[in-house]
Order: sequence, then C-alpha cells, then structure tokens
Amino acid sequence: MIITLRAARVNRNMTLLEASKYLKINKDTLTKYERDSSDIPYSLSKRMQELYEVPAENLFFGDVNTFVAHFKPLPEL
Repeated sequence: MIITLRAARVNRNMTLLEASKYLKINKDTLTKYERDSSDIPYSLSKRMQELYEVPAENLFFGDVNTFVAHFKPLPEL
C-alpha cells in the first residue's frame, strides 16, 4: 500500500506542528512537502520514514494531484 506523506503523519496522530518540530523544519515547509515532495531532500525523507514508521517503498513522493489521479479508486459502474 502506498500512502501520501500527509496520510502517514495523520496515521501517527501527529499535527503539522508536532511533526515539523521533530523534523526540524518549519510547518509551512512540511505543508509544502505534503503537497509536492518531488524535490524533498533525501535526509528529510529518511527522517520522515523513521518518524512515521513507514518504509520508503510505501510512501508516495511527488505531487499529491498525481497521486490522486493515479491511485484514486474508480467509481463503480
């Protein structure tokens, strides 16, 4: 299963402020990466994997709109 960074944070019951403090980044920066993590630094992605307890292969790194378009379930006919 692949999830977004925001979903990983929410699954850990963390607010933006809590996660950003642990990650040592501004909460606005975290919000930006939750929308589009295409250019996220490797060291930050590793800290997120540790914090959220989710391996890299289960995290979606990219534009959230792409995630929704690619992984959103199709409506039943």
